[in-house]
Amino acid sequence: MKKLFIMGVLLTTLAVGAKADVDPNFYIYLCFGQSNMEGNAQPQSVDKQYVDPRFQMLATTNFNSPKRTMGEWYTATCPIVSPWGGLGMADYFGRTMVAALPENVRVGVVDVAIGGIAIEGFMSDKIGDLLKSADGWQKERIIAYGSDPYRRLVDMGKKAQEVGVIKGILLHQGCSNNGQSDWPQKVKGIYEGILAELGLDAADVPLFVGETLRQDQGGGCYQHNTVVAKMPSVVPTSYVVSSSGIPGNGQDPWHFSAAGYRTFGKRYAYEALKVMGREPRADAAYEMPSNLTKFFHVTELKKINDFSPKKGATRALKITAIFEDNHTEEVTDEAQIAVPDFVTYQDGKLKVNDEGDGDVTISYTDFMGNTVTTSFHVSCVGTGIHEVNSDGLSDHQDMFDLNGRRVNGKQLQPGIYIKGNEKRIVR
Repeated sequence: MKKLFIMGVLLTTLAVGAKADVDPNFYIYLCFGQSNMEGNAQPQSVDKQYVDPRFQMLATTNFNSPKRTMGEWYTATCPIVSPWGGLGMADYFGRTMVAALPENVRVGVVDVAIGGIAIEGFMSDKIGDLLKSADGWQKERIIAYGSDPYRRLVDMGKKAQEVGVIKGILLHQGCSNNGQSDWPQKVKGIYEGILAELGLDAADVPLFVGETLRQDQGGGCYQHNTVVAKMPSVVPTSYVVSSSGIPGNGQDPWHFSAAGYRTFGKRYAYEALKVMGREPRADAAYEMPSNLTKFFHVTELKKINDFSPKKGATRALKITAIFEDNHTEEVTDEAQIAVPDFVTYQDGKLKVNDEGDGDVTISYTDFMGNTVTTSFHVSCVGTGIHEVNSDGLSDHQDMFDLNGRRVNGKQLQPGIYIKGNEKRIVR
């Protein structure tokens, strides 16, 4: 009896010790999907520079180069998913997260992804049939995950829970199930299965789902984005990560470029930070490495041409930021837009509701907290308006502004004026 008591005390002590090793400030994200999540781009020199050791990866299979052992943690230098992968979404997701979070927080990714795999590849009751029909290269990768990618992800998730706290799940998959209406339900089943097996609550572990390559960027699976858009209605704790403006690799209709993966990873991070209730900004105390500074620092916004519409006209607005490393990103959804009182802005479109003359001002604040602005002119002058030059000719005499005040014809500023019974625009 005494031996049993001592053994019980010992086991309890070991259990308490094991739990004590769990760091509540080690935020872990499970990731899964196909080739874009695996990483399809060759890392460039900027990607091989300093990676903050606070960003960690758990090897979910064995690597030969660099040498890594399944189940062990490493600094997340690329490739971080598999021996066959390259630069992908998770790379700059983690780099952005550690830059935004307090210095006592680490971020880890646990990533299982296989090029070309259908969503059924993450369903244990379907993987057997899929494995039988897989091409040789894909079969090799599935076998590397114990012939059951879902089980490997869950097992590695349990391993991760020994040292940290799972904070979310990232998914990028769809081309192999392009446009299939039952895809959201299948994703839901996988998500709920992971939560159940790891003892997680959906409210604490949101699902972030990325769109496929857009049609205007050469995407061949863009139809699937209408399916991805339905995810929040199927899984209330899911969030769609936009691929708008993210460039493809110019070689095939499925994959993003290296620059695209950097931007997409950052967008996943922005969504995760917003769900946490945090502004997507670098932590004030973070010492940003130079390669990331150039990636995050916006230098200017692309010039937008002036707009001279008729009353009732609309114009889609696309705002593009230019960054210090010379890459560009569409930032329409993140920009602040101020319009004159005769113009409204909603859902990415300007609408001119009345005659008037004024500027649309656009400002954008980057991850570093730097703000840049640009503006363009909107003039709605209706019909029967004469256009003249502000050169001080006698024709400019006896002119009034729209408030009825007489103006000096020799010092006219660009705008709309009244002469007699006519409106005139001066440029």
